[in-house]
Amino acid sequence: GSASGPAATMAFRAQPSTYNPNNDFEVSQPPTDGISSLGFSPMSNLLVATSWDNQVRCWDVQQNGQAIPKASQTHQAPLLCSAWHSDGSKVFSGGCDNQVKLWDLGSNSQQQVAAHD
Repeated sequence: GSASGPAATMAFRAQPSTYNPNNDFEVSQPPTDGISSLGFSPMSNLLVATSWDNQVRCWDVQQNGQAIPKASQTHQAPLLCSAWHSDGSKVFSGGCDNQVKLWDLGSNSQQQVAAHD
């Protein structure tokens, strides 16, 4: 016979690849360490995440929920936070390297705009 009851449910839930009650979508090329911030652009469906793997990443989230990797930039230490510029085309990121950088998504260029000791 087949298993039933709470034990069978617990076994099923222990497999996250098959248990997805909210029908969540996974992003491709996700961070390889803990995520420290997430934020959507105020002007589009771009999603940015910072993480402890020293990366700030951007995905273009489609209407069907699929997240397509757009670009990424690197800091010299884990990232702690991010904030979108009000025009929705640039992202500020700050991390344990004591730097704040401004990432222009249009040109995919990054420049340091602040630092502290």
